[in-house]
Amino acid sequence: MGGGPTPDRIVVSAGPGLDAGKPVDGGTQDVQILSYDAIAERWNVTFDAANTMTAAGSLDAVPLLPQTNRLASVTVKGFRADQDKPAYLLITGVDSTANHPLTLTGIVSLSDGVAKLAYRSNQDMNATVQVESPDVGPQTLTVTSDYFPPWAPACCPLRKYTRTIGARDDGGPLIDLSDDRPWLGVWLGQPSEGDGPTGSGVVVSTIPGSPASAVLQPGDLILGVKGAAIPVGKPIYAFDEVGSHHTGDSVTLRISRHGQDSTVEVTLGSLADPHAAQPSAPIEGFIGIQVQPAAGSTPGLEVADVSAGGPAARAGMQEGQIVTAADDVPVRTFTDLLVALTNKAGHSLTLTVVIPSTHGSSSLTVSPQTAPSGRLASQTI
Repeated sequence: MGGGPTPDRIVVSAGPGLDAGKPVDGGTQDVQILSYDAIAERWNVTFDAANTMTAAGSLDAVPLLPQTNRLASVTVKGFRADQDKPAYLLITGVDSTANHPLTLTGIVSLSDGVAKLAYRSNQDMNATVQVESPDVGPQTLTVTSDYFPPWAPACCPLRKYTRTIGARDDGGPLIDLSDDRPWLGVWLGQPSEGDGPTGSGVVVSTIPGSPASAVLQPGDLILGVKGAAIPVGKPIYAFDEVGSHHTGDSVTLRISRHGQDSTVEVTLGSLADPHAAQPSAPIEGFIGIQVQPAAGSTPGLEVADVSAGGPAARAGMQEGQIVTAADDVPVRTFTDLLVALTNKAGHSLTLTVVIPSTHGSSSLTVSPQTAPSGRLASQTI
């Protein structure tokens, strides 16, 4: 194929790629693109799908075709993503990972003898990839795949979903043009034990520009979707209930906010929304205290220990005080406090504390640090 001033040659091999020190067996295959150097009169490898690489707009630096003994069914074909730039190459393969074959998809751009990974998707279970071929103009890819809940990608698919890949009218980068997986736009975590009903999920943070950003708040417990039965044995069944819907569906969420149950209605977006692309993960904060549920009539968390030299100690917090609010938001559970500390590292947080002996309250301003390890693991939905 023509990818520049010199012809390019595509080689599909059954070997371990360039790294001969990691031989494999089984069905592993690789794809290499070679460009001919007319001056040196030799072929040079300009692209190797077994090498670690980062696709445009991606943060992941991994091989497109990992060299394992489960990789097989590699195919290569031309792809016209831009009417004026026809030199693209579509590479697909199948990695029989876990219980479900994982379809690997990559699009390589060829320009002036340089090959670059322009698009990569390696999360499609049991997928079919089809090229939509108009007579003229750019082509698109249609990927139909099983949709798994994000907390259990090797378990049970919720349904099939379809994603379309291509370039917009302005001829920009290759992106997901459409995706009928629903997008709520929250980081949803599992509450600490006893802080919420079994199967509920706590909103750790909302993603700006998302459907959820206008109706949900950090600390909300999502109890499920109104009218849906509660599955048995699901860690966070809200993932399944929302995931079974489609883009554009209007759903009524059952939530608990500050101990009060209510419902909110939201129209689900699409994972193709630019706001959904690689949102910043929540960062848990740390102030150096140990807490326990407060005894008596004052709702909140009693400070059982204050770490010497920590943010709370520097702010003047003392054992026995009861934390009742953070930035005027009530704190009743350990999960409430973890959510309040999320994304506060490097910023100030005002805690309302009560002294049980006098029942007097005061405000303390603390500056949380980044927690050494997350205690409120969350995933996007």
